[in-house]
Amino acid sequence: MIKPDEKVVQTLAAVVRQYPEFMTWIETWRQHELEQLPNSINNPALSQGRCQVLCELYKFAKDAPGIAAKL
Repeated sequence: MIKPDEKVVQTLAAVVRQYPEFMTWIETWRQHELEQLPNSINNPALSQGRCQVLCELYKFAKDAPGIAAKL
């Protein structure tokens, strides 16, 4: 993942704090994609890429409040 600038980190941290539904939604989406991955027959590379991006985005969103606090 490309390292976001401080403004992006602070913005995402604010979203995560003010709208916890966002984290619930992205976690549900990530889990759904991970569960579908073993069944991906047509284009497994596409599914793997989607899972990787979602996992990185989820981790970044989860960690954003702590990162923003250190800035």
